[in-house]
Amino acid sequence: MQTIAVTGATGRLGANLVSALLDRGYAVRGMVIPDDPKRGKMDPFDVEIVVGDIRDASVCSRFLDGVDAVVHTANLVGVPSGMDRDTFFDINVKGTLAIAEAAAERADSLQRFVHVSSDAVYPMGNHDSRPDYAPIDEDHPKRPAGLYALTKALNEQTVESYRASHGLQTTMVRPAGMFAGAEVLGRWTVGFALGLLRGAVGNPNCGIHHPDLAQAIATMEADASPDDLCAIRDGEGRPWLYSPADARDVAHACVCALERPEAVGEAFNAAIPQPFAFDDVAEYLSQRTGAPVYECVVPTRWVYWSDIRKARALIGYAPQGTLERVFDTALAHKAGEATDVIPA
Repeated sequence: MQTIAVTGATGRLGANLVSALLDRGYAVRGMVIPDDPKRGKMDPFDVEIVVGDIRDASVCSRFLDGVDAVVHTANLVGVPSGMDRDTFFDINVKGTLAIAEAAAERADSLQRFVHVSSDAVYPMGNHDSRPDYAPIDEDHPKRPAGLYALTKALNEQTVESYRASHGLQTTMVRPAGMFAGAEVLGRWTVGFALGLLRGAVGNPNCGIHHPDLAQAIATMEADASPDDLCAIRDGEGRPWLYSPADARDVAHACVCALERPEAVGEAFNAAIPQPFAFDDVAEYLSQRTGAPVYECVVPTRWVYWSDIRKARALIGYAPQGTLERVFDTALAHKAGEATDVIPA
């Protein structure tokens, strides 16, 4: 039986990955932070736990001793309340440096180092800056915007450097905006759409900027509640599109990256099979819940579309995140019912 080391084992992805690996017969060693409030997520599993700070070289060395491969999922997505930006940067960047250094020292024995990055390294979506094309594939130029995206881009450089210097067998997985269970429900509302539009008003470089945005925002604010489902289209009748990533699918992508030799040296996007149209989601959720739907036309179109064809073709990535599966799971989780996803 092979042993896979998973950093961030209690995280949104980490816990679902631990479950997927155990289901496939692997032994798992998970790293968790001291006094981790989510430590209980590991209670149902037969997992070896290493407690420590990922920035600590001695912890990383002990964590990787005797394992066959590692999946590095640990990171902070945003700066937590009470944490300064320097500490956030330190955890994300120095943590990756420490685990990559420990892995590089074992490059002759480690079969794979799977680094979970993020599609934030691209100009993902068109709300921050204009991408060169859509859907965005792995060859799109990296243009990270913001502190989190910067840390992810720097971490990719760190991992690539150890591949070049030590022959570490690396693979990058770049999930789209990830969710587990009910988290996805808030991403199809008037409030969500308004947040994107408001951010575009003063940013002429973004892909959804338009001189008439202020009026469109005022109309939406007057006519709808932020919690209403949003069936939103542009002036040409095209729906807004969004392809997030189900944590279960990203866990599957990590397993594919571990098991397929074609993954070595490559980077792969991970997202749902096809982007969801806002009006389709609004209709489905309204039918299931009776929630009101606000239909609107705005002078711009948001498209967040992650191209997953490379992962499908090269490593057998087969995401199961259909509209029905994603939202049936989300509604079940919200209702307190048991599902096959471990919530964040």
